[in-house]
Order: sequence, then C-alpha cells, then structure tokens
Amino acid sequence: MEFKDTVFARRSNRFLLEKPLKQEEIDYILSIAFRAPVALGRYGDVKLLVITGNTLMTLQNEFVKVNGNDNTYGGSALIVVLHKGTREELTNQDAGIIGEHICLAAADINIGSVYLHSLVDMMNENKFINKDLLDINSEYKVMCAVTLGYKANENVRDIEHKFDVKYYN
Repeated sequence: MEFKDTVFARRSNRFLLEKPLKQEEIDYILSIAFRAPVALGRYGDVKLLVITGNTLMTLQNEFVKVNGNDNTYGGSALIVVLHKGTREELTNQDAGIIGEHICLAAADINIGSVYLHSLVDMMNENKFINKDLLDINSEYKVMCAVTLGYKANENVRDIEHKFDVKYYN
C-alpha cells in the first residue's frame, strides 16, 4: 500500500473479531513500531508487551470486572507500551509516536486497531494486572496500548480533520 493510502485507511475500528492474528502480522506491526523515534535515543527505557490468547482473555475479564466493559473492543491482540523515563512530556510523546506507528502498520495490512489510553490508569493501579498477570517491573509505567484485530465491520467513517493553520513566510 502507498503511504497516503495507509494514512487514509488508518482510523479507529472498534468492531474487531476475536480471531487470532497471524504471527507474521504481529511481527510486521512490531517491525514498524521498532522504527519509531524515542526522545534522547533512550530506547532502553521502552518495553512493549504483546498480549494474546488466554492472557488477553484474562485481562479483558479483569477490565469488565473493574469498570464494566472490555476496553479492548474484543480485539485478539493488545500491544502495551511501557516506559521508565522520568520526563513525563517525553514519555507521553514516545508512547504516542510508537502507538501511532503500530496503528499505521496495522492499517497497512488491513488490520483494525484502536489507540487506547482509557485503560492506562487502571493497568498502572491494578496490582492483579500489573504484577500478577503481566509482571510489569515497578520502574516501568503503562503509557498506552493498541488493540488489534481483524475488522468485523468496514463501516467506519472516513473523516478528514481540519486544523487551524497559520502560514509564515
């Protein structure tokens, strides 16, 4: 797919099938995530968790138990971005860029995705999730996650957002 087509195809799709993604699809998405820039070149401050199968099902059930819904929209894979940096503005930027690389890679191969921030606080504060289930080292913080899956519905609006632009010459 050409880059412009990938960008036009990239949008949140909250209607995902639970059918497992192929390993080569996950590997492709990760290969694009690995090309995201990280502030100050501190790539060792970032960790990605790829959650699928029974672990994802347990996590989804915990989301339902804690807040009444599955924040992953039934996706079959979840990639969580962890960061141990101390400068919050940089860790947020790093996570956003990595998350968007993941979403663009998914769009490039026609996989649905949703960039998630709503579950960050719950994952950071829930001992069962961050210690027992995922064994997240205490120096790392969950920054964002992207849920992935085959699209159950192609009826997702194509919206071009208009930003205020001011030119200087």
